[in-house]
This record gives sequence, C-alpha cells and structure tokens, in this order.
Amino acid sequence: MSRRRSTLSSRTSRSELPRSDAPEWELIGPGVRLGYRRGRGSNGRGGTWLAASRNAHGLRMQTRLGRADDVASADGTSILTHEQAKDAARAWAKSIKAGSDASPALTVDAILDRYFEARAAEGMKSIYDAKSRAGLHIRPKLGKLRISELTVDKIRRWRDAMAAAPRKVRTGKHAAKPNLRPVDPNDPEATRRRRDTANRTLTTLKAALNWARDQRLVDDDTAWRLVKPYRGTTAARVRFLSDGEQQQLLDNAEGDVRNLIAAALLTGARFGELARLLVRDFDAANGSIFIAESKSGKARHVPLTTGGRALFSLLAGGRSGSAPMLTRNDEAWRPATYQRAFHAALEAAGLSDITLHELRHSYASTMVRAGAPLMVVARALGHADTRMVEKHYAHLAPSYVADVIRSTAPDLKLDPVGTTRGAAARSSNKGLHPSRRAAASHRAPNRVRSPRSATEGG
Repeated sequence: MSRRRSTLSSRTSRSELPRSDAPEWELIGPGVRLGYRRGRGSNGRGGTWLAASRNAHGLRMQTRLGRADDVASADGTSILTHEQAKDAARAWAKSIKAGSDASPALTVDAILDRYFEARAAEGMKSIYDAKSRAGLHIRPKLGKLRISELTVDKIRRWRDAMAAAPRKVRTGKHAAKPNLRPVDPNDPEATRRRRDTANRTLTTLKAALNWARDQRLVDDDTAWRLVKPYRGTTAARVRFLSDGEQQQLLDNAEGDVRNLIAAALLTGARFGELARLLVRDFDAANGSIFIAESKSGKARHVPLTTGGRALFSLLAGGRSGSAPMLTRNDEAWRPATYQRAFHAALEAAGLSDITLHELRHSYASTMVRAGAPLMVVARALGHADTRMVEKHYAHLAPSYVADVIRSTAPDLKLDPVGTTRGAAARSSNKGLHPSRRAAASHRAPNRVRSPRSATEGG
C-alpha cells in the first residue's frame, strides 16, 4: 500500500489550508511533529514552519524553524522546503533531548539580562529607557517567572494592571514610600498616556523574548505573540510653549539648567543629543551645530538663529573641542540630573505639565506657525520625511495653509445674491478665464421672476 502524501508537502496543498493561528501538524518521527502555520495576518508572506517535541525532562517544547517556501524560493536557512523543515525539526528534537541552551528553568529576569548585554554590545540607542522600563514595570511582576510559566492570560493581565496603575513620580533617595499619582478613569488623556506606557513596556518585553527565541533560548512564543498592544494610544495632544512662555521659562531658569533649556529651545534637539554634544560640534563660521549621534542613527546639521549662535559661542569659548558642550558642575548631563532643576524653573515660571522633550515640540511648533514648510521642520528635527511632523504639527499651520489657498486657488466674481443676470452679469464674465467666458456666453440665461410679476401672477 502506498503511503499517504502529507498535506504540508507542496505549496499547492498548503495554499488550500484555511488561514488560522492554530498550526497544522504532521508526525514525522517518534515524538517529533512538524507544524505549519499561515495566520490570518500573514498577508502574502507565506506560512511558518514549527517543530514540537519533548525534552529530556519530558516537557513539551515548540520552536519556530523558519519561513515556508510558499512565496520565495528556499535558501536552506531562513526559508525552508518541506523536506528541509523536516530535517531541521528532527535535528532540533535531538538537541533538546540531549540538552541545549533552551532551558525550562530560564526566567524572564535572565532573558532580560542577556538581551540588554547583547544590545549594549550592538550599540542600542534607547537601552537606558528600555532598562528603566524593565526595572520599573517588568522585573517586579514577571521577572521571577520561568519562561515556560508565561501564558497569554498572565501577560494580558500584567499589561492591563500596568495601564490602570498609578503613575510613579520621581521620589527622593531617602523617601519612605514612592510618590504615586492615581489615574483618573474619567480623564481620556490620562488613560491614553497610561495605555501608551503599557504599550511601550510590552514592546520592550516582546523584544527581549523574541530575541531569546531567535537565539534558541526560548521555544514557544505563543504567550506573548497573541497579546496585542492597546489601540489609539499614539494620537497624543502635543504640548508646546508659546513664544511668551518660552521666554518666561528661560527668564526663571538659573545656572547650568538655563543653558540646557536654551539649547533645547534653540535647536529642537533631544536631551540625549544635547547631552552628547561636544564643543567641536559647534561650527561658528557656518552658525550650526552637528548632531553626530541621533535616535534615527543619522547625523545632521542644525542651523542656528542669532540667539543660538550667541549661546553656543559663549558656551564653547576657550574650551577643549573634546569637552561636553552642556554640563552640570563641569560634568555632562544625565537623565537623572536635570529633573529637579528643570521642574524648579517650571514652578518659578508658573508652568506645569511640561517635559524637557516638549521644548523640542515648542521649537517645531514655533517654526510651523511662522509658515516654515513641513519638510524644512522635518529636516531640522532629524526626520527622514514629513510624516511625524504632519502628525504632530500640521494642525498648527492653518493660517499658512489658508494664505496659500487664497493666493493660488481660482477666484471668481459673482453677482450679489438675489439679483438678475443681465448686462452686469455679462460684464462680470470678463474676470473669468477665456475658456470659461466663452462657455458662459453660450449658456442660456436663468429666468428669474421679479417680485412684481410673481404678485401679478397670483
């Protein structure tokens, strides 16, 4: 009797399988199964090969082998044929039975430690923020859990609890308890902010766990893959300072933090970019500063206004080119060192709910309201295109848009409402384009009954 052909063996048979997040399994050996998953969100990318078996401890384990050759040709590494996937599944099953890096005792804390160590070696730009989020939100609740203990329900409950938890405000070193601000459930903006924080932290957790999966430290990603972020959290109301408020803040700031605030308002640079700025990055001849390392990884030059040139000329005067441009007590600024002085300046200026990053928004919004093209603003901020600028600042330029429309759109001379079209109407056609004037001359005149004839007819 001939052996039954597997439904996973050919592209044609796999294409006939319904889209589902639940894999289709094929037994390929004693205790070894090959899986194929073509989820609802695959959108033409083809399916994914999976493998499942039990390790030396008898625990069921699952791993992702690579993409199926549904769309692209197999390369034997990341894109596999059916036979290549079977070989990879058998090899993986053999390795977990013999013992490998994938350990059921591996905890979330251990994964985070390895992940941050690897990312630091690769030069990850936002590692400080990611570590802070992990220390504040991930490690206390999930850190001691083994990866095998993670479930969709546990991660979803953790995400929801984080979104509803009070906001933690910076607390003194010797404070008896943390400073917490409860979230008002009736405040949509407060709810949006907490959910946005939850989304960002979920992204950090997923990044670490996906890295572990790619390193074959984790075998099954179902627990976090099926937990999605909240929707509608990125449409933030951008807070910015008016020209008067900017000057008011600057006038009430003192010492080193005043230079930091002025630099932020005059360049639109992020805090990290300003903290890394060196004296040699100021080009006095061209009146610009050079941002060598940015969030996007791309360097840029930021032209300076007269006030900006004066500020950086003063800061750079007579100093070594390798010295940090902006300092606190002759040391480069760090995220933890500017908060108190900055909030003291805000309080003295009578301002609240402003972060240092929102001085970047103030820089951009000032340019937009003055009529600067959005592409120019995007270049100054270090964006590759205008998408982020349009998202946050386009609504600030209604007068600029209106002025452009009024100066370029067609403008027609129309009769006052209620008058008949006669000689005056024909003379008004002189204001039209010749082609429109010709069309108007051949159009039958509207018949408008005068009030008198209407009365007589009644």
